[in-house]
Parts: sequence; C-alpha cells; structure tokens
Amino acid sequence: MTAPEVSVLLVSWNTREETRRCLESLPEAADGLSYEILVVDNGSRDGSAEMLLEQPRVQLISNDANRGFAAAVNQAYARAAGPLVLLLNSDVVLEPGTLTVLVRFLREHPQAAGVAPLYLNLDGTVQQHYMRLPTLPSSLALATSLRFLPGFRRAWNRYLMRGQDWFSGPVPVEQPSAACLLLRRTVLATQELLDERLPLYFNDVLLAHTLKAAGHQLWVTPDAVVRHTMGASTRLLDAEERSRNHLGGLIRYLQVTRGRHRLVAFRALVFIDRLARRVLRQPGGLALLDVIATLRGDMGQLPDSDCRGWVVVMSGIGWGSGAHRQHSMARELAAEHRVLFVDPPGLRPRWRLSVRQVEPSLWHAVVPSTLPLGRYLPPVNRFNRKIAAVALRRWLNRRPGRRVLWIDEDLAAPMTRQLGEYAMVYDATDLDWTFTRPWNRAHLRRSLHTAVTSADLVTASSIALPGRLPATRRPAIVVPNGCDPAHFSADGPKAARITHLPGPVLGYAGGLDSRAFDVELVAVLAEKHPEWSLALVGPSTPSIRARLAPLPNVHLLGPAPYAEVPELLRACDVLLIPYRIGGLVDYVHPKKFYEYLALGKPVVATRLDALDGHEGSDDLLHLAVGPDAFAKAVEAALLSTKQPGTGTRCRAMALHNSWSSRGVQVRALLAQLEAERL
Repeated sequence: MTAPEVSVLLVSWNTREETRRCLESLPEAADGLSYEILVVDNGSRDGSAEMLLEQPRVQLISNDANRGFAAAVNQAYARAAGPLVLLLNSDVVLEPGTLTVLVRFLREHPQAAGVAPLYLNLDGTVQQHYMRLPTLPSSLALATSLRFLPGFRRAWNRYLMRGQDWFSGPVPVEQPSAACLLLRRTVLATQELLDERLPLYFNDVLLAHTLKAAGHQLWVTPDAVVRHTMGASTRLLDAEERSRNHLGGLIRYLQVTRGRHRLVAFRALVFIDRLARRVLRQPGGLALLDVIATLRGDMGQLPDSDCRGWVVVMSGIGWGSGAHRQHSMARELAAEHRVLFVDPPGLRPRWRLSVRQVEPSLWHAVVPSTLPLGRYLPPVNRFNRKIAAVALRRWLNRRPGRRVLWIDEDLAAPMTRQLGEYAMVYDATDLDWTFTRPWNRAHLRRSLHTAVTSADLVTASSIALPGRLPATRRPAIVVPNGCDPAHFSADGPKAARITHLPGPVLGYAGGLDSRAFDVELVAVLAEKHPEWSLALVGPSTPSIRARLAPLPNVHLLGPAPYAEVPELLRACDVLLIPYRIGGLVDYVHPKKFYEYLALGKPVVATRLDALDGHEGSDDLLHLAVGPDAFAKAVEAALLSTKQPGTGTRCRAMALHNSWSSRGVQVRALLAQLEAERL
C-alpha cells in the first residue's frame, strides 16, 4: 500500500461541530493530494467520538480521559505514515487549495522545515498568530503587567512581530502557530513530536525552539489561507484554569530552554505581579497558593474530559438528611449538568473541603467552616462562606464547564459571584427566617433580601411564596414541589402496625411541631370521632405529645425511614395535611400532597393558598377550615374511596406532578438563562 503524501494529525476535545467543519474543509483544501487523517479524541463527552466514527476517512483513536494535547498529538504521530505531517487544530477551516499550496511550498523550498498559512479571523481580518521565540524580557511582558513599561513594551512588540508585512510573500518566522503547521518528517524526532511535559500550552513553542536550535527554519506563506476560531477547546476551561496552565506552560518552557538558575528573578517578579492583582481585586486572578504552585511548574491535574456545565447547589439541608426538594432538584438537574451539592456549614469547626461522587453526574461536598455561630453572627457567616468559596472554586477550576450557582439557603448569599458562575438562581423553598428565634430573624431576613436581589432567576416552591419575597429583578417563577411516583407506588406491602388498627384509618407523615402542625384541629377531630384511628408518622415535640398521646385513637408512630413511609401510608384509607392557617408557614406547598396521591389515596387538607383551587376533581382533594368542616371533608373523602377510579385519578395527578416533570421545567429555565448569558 502506497504511503500518503500527508498525515493530518488532529486532536478533538469537546469540539464536535468545529471538528466536523474542519474535516469537511479538507477535501477541497487537499485537492490532488493523497492524505490520511488521524484523529485522537481525548475523552470528549459532547458526541465528538460518535461523530468521528461516521467519517469514512478518519482513523480514530479514542481515549477514555483527557491525556493532554501533547500526548494526544504524539499518539497520532506514532501511527502517521506520510513524509509530511500536518498539525491541525479542530477549530481551523481551510480554504480551498490551502493544503496543496503548503505542500507545493515545501517541495519548492527544500531548506524549509515547515510552513504555516495566513490565519484569518472569522470576520476575515488577519489574526496575529505569529511570534518570535520567547526571551526572558518578552516572557515577563507576557506574564506580567510589565509590558506597559517602555523597555518591556519593546520586547513585547518584538515578540509579537508587530509591524510585519504578512501579505507581500513568504517570510521565515521563528514561531508560527501550530494550529495549522505542515512539517517535514525528516526534521522531527522519531518517537515524540511534542514534549509531554507541556501538556496544553507552549509545547509547539518548544518544538519551534528545538527546530531552530538544530538549524532549521519555519515559514509562513500568505498564498495559503485558513480561518481560525481560536481557543475552541480552551475556552471550555475556567479563566483561572487557563491562566494556571498558560503560566505553568511558560515556566516549564523556560526551565527547559533557559535553565532553573535564571528563573529566580522571573518567578519573583511574576509573584509580585499576581499579588498586586489580588490586592487590587482584578478579575480572573489565581489564588496565591495556586500562583506559588504554578511558579514551581505544577499545573495540577489535566482538565476533566467532561465539560458539561456545573450547577453548584448551596443547600440548606444536608445530603444525608433524607429526601427533600433539594435532593430531588439536584438529581433532576444532573440529567443534563454536573451537579455539586454543598451541605450547609456544620456546627463544629472543619478545616478541609471533602467531595465525593454519590451518583452519576452528582457530587456531594462538605465545606470548611472555621468559626462557629455563623447562623447567628453575620461577620462569622461571611468569613466562613468566603473560605468555603475559595475551596469550592479551586476544586471546580480543575473541572471545566460553565457554572450556575443555585441557592436555597439564604445564608449562602455571600457566595454570589465568588465561584466564577455566569448566573445565580435563588430557589425559594421556605422562608428561612421563620425557622429561627425571633431575635435572629433580622439577620436571616437581610440574607433573604441579599439572595433575592442578587439572583438572575428566582423560582418558588409555592404560589404563595412570591408575594412574601423581597422585590425581584424579574417575576419569580413557580416550580411547585413534586413527588417520586415510583417510590410512592400504590402497589406494595402495607405496614402491619397500621393494618391491625380499627378502621377507617386516617394517616399523616411529616413533622409534628407547633409551627406547622395544627395539633388542636387533630385533637378535636379525634375526640369527636372515636371510631376513626389516626396514624401519625414523624418526629413530635413534647407539647404535641402532651396533647395527643392521651387520646386512645391517636397513634404516634414516631420517625420512620424514608424507605418505609410508603408501606405505612398504604395501610391508611385517607391521608391528611392538617397545617395551621395564619401561622408562619402557611405559604408552603406540601410535598406530601403529591406523594399521598401517588399512593392512590384522597387527601384532606386545611385551606392552604398553594392548594386552594388546585386542579383536579374534588374527590381527590378536600379542603376545609375548622374541626367541623375538616371532619365533613374526611367523611367525603372516605366515601370517595368507594367510588371506582378514584385511585387511578389520584395516581394520574401525581404522575403529572412528578419530580421528573419539574426537572423538565427547571432544565428549560436554565437553558434559557444560559442562552441569555452567551
């Protein structure tokens, strides 16, 4: 088999559409040439590998993870068979005849080791992508603000070859961009084309330095033209991660070409420059610990291959606290994003961040909390959140992807704009200030105001919540609570400790405390209807137990694991939501409402705003105010259980209001928010 004239080496990393356009431009660019295409996909998650498998001329090498640009190029180089090698970035589109012109140039100029085309931006303007090799002065100008001083400005302009005429004819260039660079195989090392000590940046610069040191020359010819998007892959990285890899690549390049002893002053000046940026609070600056590590040549781990966006959920309830709205929302968001679920700070001091993956696309984080009493002392809360934000951002910076901050805990408001997010969503699940002592409510209400007014999007779990929130930038969008119909299936075992109770049995699952639970309503109901058994599942306060425990037909069953709740409620005939009206929490949209319906049980509830006028037949939801009306509603609900189809309609309504349906809604909201920020 005849060897191809040109081996095209291309690395793909989450640039599916750019790669497609690049490959589609090759046939016309290589008119009359024989060539092979070797593509290394570095563990892309955007469908790049699947698209490449459909390309008939592509020889695909698929990596499970991101091995870095240099290593991927070397993988392709090891399989290349042509005497000429074209380094080609996935975000380059070649004009017709471009590759043919480059090959002809090397044939006509045997002294040239390689040649690059003229680079244009997408709008047709010339792209400055040709430089001299870095010197120490130009490296300082590149890495620091010294470029604005006269002496360093000259070095900077010389490095960028400003004033050079790129249109009159071919010209030798020390360092043409390797985004599209045709090289003779005879001038290259036999084993590795790029130095893998420089995984992302400056590996092509080191290649140019090596060729020059060996007496070879690289050229640029304006007769060949490409259009270059520039940075299609690296733009997926966080700004701090790009900065760290770029500075680290420069450090390693200088270590190889200049020697360690000449870098002492360079490192000192760069550190002073980065310290000044931090003091002046310039955006995009590296944390000082990262600067120190980078100046030593440590760039950290290679970016994760998964570059889907992140949703950082600052939850008011810990991951291990059961199944709440926060957990369900996090799982739904993880269907299209990576989700970092962050527990609220604990009561005990903690010095380190711990992160573990708990489900596909879902991670659980416990943040540092160095000082106690943050819930009660605003300065302490701000300090703890600042420490937590630094730790979380450092962790996220090693995992590329755009970020959304999702807050449902008011005290997390100081973290807004601290994680490099493009938008913040405030999910009004509860009014946190109602859960604290009266003397601490002002602190939490101020936090609520900060969170709501800082949010780019506000969602609310109840139609009664938006009117109780501070003024928002745009109207709050109601995303009601939902349920898990599979967990609360109507089919399954029934708890023996309820089935033996004399019927009919009225059931309730949830907290029994005076803030929300109307104990007097339930007590009067039990007293007036001794023929009914009331099975109450959940933790109770002493005052609740004092009122209900003496009643023979009230059964306080205590807390139950989430997994056991369905079998307890299946044994009941009608399920209750006896919440107080006119208290602090009658704004809620009870999650248990849809869970009850999923079990096929009719529901009797007090007239909460979020349930009043709810869609559905009256035989599924019965609303009442006061003990007498509540008792009549229970009687009507008991009658409905004997009507055919009641259970089916209950389950249909629950399915329509499942967490998966809520997930479709919130993911659409995030997609719209992201489109607005592009």
